[in-house]
Amino acid sequence: MMEKRIEYNENCNNLIPLTCLKKGNKGKVIKIDACGFAVQRLNEMGLVPETEVKVLRNGILSGPVEIKVRNSHLVIGHGLASKIYVKAV
Repeated sequence: MMEKRIEYNENCNNLIPLTCLKKGNKGKVIKIDACGFAVQRLNEMGLVPETEVKVLRNGILSGPVEIKVRNSHLVIGHGLASKIYVKAV
């Protein structure tokens, strides 16, 4: 069965995966390149396009990424975080 990929925005200039932001850096979510269930789950956690995120911790050796989204702290696995594309702010 082929997974359906959902992309929020076709404008991908200057986008980097969330995992490339360093501790303390901020980015704005532009696109999530994942299947529908993963996108739905991220949306439920508040990660929607144009949302600003701040990296609090970026785990070593492909560990989880801790971010701050609107006054909430979230921890996302490295694999899923690498599918979230942001524009550094």
